Amino acid sequence: MVDKQSLNKRNILLVGKTGNGKSALANVLVDSEQAETFKESDRNFSETKQAKSETFEVSYGGEKITYQVIDTVGLCDTDMDEENVFLKLSEAIKLLNGEINQIFFVMDGRFSKEEEGVYNMFKNIIFFGQDCDISKYTTVIRTNFEDFEDRDECEIDRKILEKKIPDNIHIIYVNNPPLKGNETKIKFNKKTRKASKEILMRHLLDYCRKNYRPSSIQLINGCINDYVIREKDLEREADDLWEQIRQAEDFQRERLLQKQINEIKLLKNEEKKKISEGTY
Repeated sequence: MVDKQSLNKRNILLVGKTGNGKSALANVLVDSEQAETFKESDRNFSETKQAKSETFEVSYGGEKITYQVIDTVGLCDTDMDEENVFLKLSEAIKLLNGEINQIFFVMDGRFSKEEEGVYNMFKNIIFFGQDCDISKYTTVIRTNFEDFEDRDECEIDRKILEKKIPDNIHIIYVNNPPLKGNETKIKFNKKTRKASKEILMRHLLDYCRKNYRPSSIQLINGCINDYVIREKDLEREADDLWEQIRQAEDFQRERLLQKQINEIKLLKNEEKKKISEGTY
């Protein structure tokens, strides 16, 4: 028998470029007025350095639904290379526990080449296979759109975006301004964020009722587990070699041990590259 509670749990994965408003969106979804719940940033580097999740509940149709919001690292962040970003994303996918309700692909403006690359990475590396039609469980969230409550303005922008986005995907418009400034400004921004939350929830409850279990998630999880175990083994080997170097009594012995450490570094880079290319 399927656990009814598990049927009513829905995972939302937030992905997007650094500075596009992922963390602000996460705070709006979970009704947090504390920017530290999901650390918000108005700068060009990601405040989110590892996956973080929070849950919230809603009552709908006589049932309680638990949503888990998973915030991921900012993509295209100059502080992290592509392999590290991919690894962090893969670790976030483990929090899905094999099941996803929606990917919220967060954008702030036009669909850039970097964002197209990220979308294709999800489509071709993370969510692949005949049972993994990513368009079924992906919504583009257009953030920082001041006219988000104006249907005509949203429609004008939607037609532009639809020409760039490769698949038939829902596009939702919101505006989640920071809760900073004087009391009047903060009060107004809270009201704006509340209106954004209402739009998001209508979309989730009306159009995103189904959970998906792409087979590729299980494969990715298995690869990550193998990778983590291998990384720990290599770390232990490196630590042991460093200790031997400290105790080495001659230069030749020290050089040999240093060479072995360099070989371990190469192995670790190769393992990370396999993960980032989806060939692990």
